[in-house]
Amino acid sequence: MITSWKSFLIGAVFMLVAVTAGYMVYTGTGNSFTGPEQEITDTPVPADRVTITPLPSLRIIHGIEVPFEGKVELRQAIAGRAARDVSIVNFQATGENADKSEIRIVWENGEIGTIHPGAQNTRFSADKRAVEIIVIGYSMHERKIFKDSRRQGTLTWEIRYEPVE
Repeated sequence: MITSWKSFLIGAVFMLVAVTAGYMVYTGTGNSFTGPEQEITDTPVPADRVTITPLPSLRIIHGIEVPFEGKVELRQAIAGRAARDVSIVNFQATGENADKSEIRIVWENGEIGTIHPGAQNTRFSADKRAVEIIVIGYSMHERKIFKDSRRQGTLTWEIRYEPVE
């Protein structure tokens, strides 16, 4: 009986080592040895050598698969008095007659610009300033005799601009 407990103990220790090694290989902790930490020294930089130019603040207006039914006008809030350097990154619309959806931009001089679905990376000149941006969704089943019926649709858009105070 003395020999049987020795073989049992050797087998149990072997299984414990095998399971631990397998777990370390599976989780990747066996290869993540970190050496001693190295001391990092900061060298002072003279103030007249570095010039930091702040970037203009860029604002983003976006909606991702916004559901609607029929016809909807979504007015977009503009930070500041107006928006300049307006860029339409993406505009997509789904639904029946979705090609009648649009982004309407009212410029400072009274002009109205429209962007239709499928537009990507459309930039307007930096000197034009938008005072109002409206995303219009249209999804209607149009009939000649009877009243048009509303259908489900979605809108996806991303507009970037720089606010003007």
